[in-house]
Amino acid sequence: MAFQKANISRQQYEIYEALEEEMDRNSSHESVAPIYFPQELARTETLQKDLEHFYGQDWREMIVVPTATLRYAQRLREIGSENPEYLVAHAYTRYLGDLSGGQVLGRVTQKSLGLKNGEGLAFFSFPGVSSPNLFKQLYRSRMNSIELTEKQREGLLEEAVRAFELNIQVFEELQNLAKILEKNELRQRHKTHNLQTPDVKGNQSSAFSSSSTTSSSLTSTSQLLRMLLGVGLALALGIGIDLSEKIKTVTKEVHVRANGTELMQAFQRGNITLMQYKIYEALEEELDRNSSHESVAPIYFPQELARTETLQKDLEHFYGQDWREMMVVPAATLRYAQRLREIGSENPEYLVAHAYTRYLGDLSGGQVLSRVPQRSLGLKNGEGLAFFCFPAISSPNLFKQLYRSRMNSIELTEKQREGVLEEAVRAFKFNIQVFEELQNLVKILEKNELRQRHKTHNLQTPDVKGNQSSAFTSSSPTSSSLTSTSLLLRMLLGVGFALALGMGLYVF
Repeated sequence: MAFQKANISRQQYEIYEALEEEMDRNSSHESVAPIYFPQELARTETLQKDLEHFYGQDWREMIVVPTATLRYAQRLREIGSENPEYLVAHAYTRYLGDLSGGQVLGRVTQKSLGLKNGEGLAFFSFPGVSSPNLFKQLYRSRMNSIELTEKQREGLLEEAVRAFELNIQVFEELQNLAKILEKNELRQRHKTHNLQTPDVKGNQSSAFSSSSTTSSSLTSTSQLLRMLLGVGLALALGIGIDLSEKIKTVTKEVHVRANGTELMQAFQRGNITLMQYKIYEALEEELDRNSSHESVAPIYFPQELARTETLQKDLEHFYGQDWREMMVVPAATLRYAQRLREIGSENPEYLVAHAYTRYLGDLSGGQVLSRVPQRSLGLKNGEGLAFFCFPAISSPNLFKQLYRSRMNSIELTEKQREGVLEEAVRAFKFNIQVFEELQNLVKILEKNELRQRHKTHNLQTPDVKGNQSSAFTSSSPTSSSLTSTSLLLRMLLGVGFALALGMGLYVF
């Protein structure tokens, strides 16, 4: 809501001023120089221009900069002096968001404030950038060319996280200030209303004029604060960024929900999945069928990414040729596969959302994820781990850059773009339903195992001659069968869950 009211930000000005002064000061630094584009990207002067349009030359004096904003600016000054390479993280998270979201955010601001002729919208304009998409490709290419030590790289990634945390603190503080001022407005309006009573001669109470001035002042200040909330918040949270980054953003809430389940524990036991096989089978058949579609073709890499055959191989290793007959596929998995078939026929561009959330998670997390089932199941020589291997990809990082570049080059209408983002959220929700259903099946089978073991234990009583009861022999196979089935189900929980939650997702 705060964003929809449109916001130009003194707080954002303070942050950009600090960032850009440090970028200028370190412009020849080996890590900063490749991504130093002051003529194309700098926002300080545009924010000045917009703030002057709305609030006049004295806009700086209208509001005290909150503590969180000062902390953010201080952090930028600090790394500019001590670790200039960390500026790359802040520049990336801000400028590419600004550049990608300029037109969208500008329209929202223009509409909500009734602005005309581009006045008050300088922040959203990039006259030095003729093609945002080409410029972003150049920026990423320059950024990926920066040579860093492992320690510097880790520090840079940590700084990117810190940048988002600092932004959240800034906007939470601003939100609180806006709420306080709005409460003051309501009190003042109530007071004004009570004082607007005619005297005996029918004149308004003289108190009205003074209270009206106060009310107007409060309204103006509160409006400014609401203005302060949006642009930077939108940038910090990823509003208006690349399609690949937007998908990460819109699915964040679902990530959090999924992380709240107990499925992570199941993954740690190590899992290969029939359910995931059914989902990948549907996805890859639809990608194959739509391989020449204008939205699918750029991200169609069957030789490099396809997982159906690797899942087949792993399942056959664990459970033999008849693994398909061991289980009935649950309803949630069937619904997921059905959805993939549906969009493959009606909206092939939506397949991009499912392919992105799965394959780049698979690729990024392969080595890390493979160690979990390898350790928990005692696997050797790579047997049962085909799902995690991508032999056709020599450099996962370079491939992900290529994939992202291809994905961001896809031309979509605004309606299609919104549909792809909604589909990404739907994909995560489908995954959660699949694994919640599997989790319930695991619990049921484990209860059955406990009952069977208890029954077996009771029947394992020696006869008069000291021999075991014959009932043990018959019950043992049943117990073994239940254990095997439950093991399979536990195996079924993890790989796809890890992928659905974005385990191993890249940062840049």
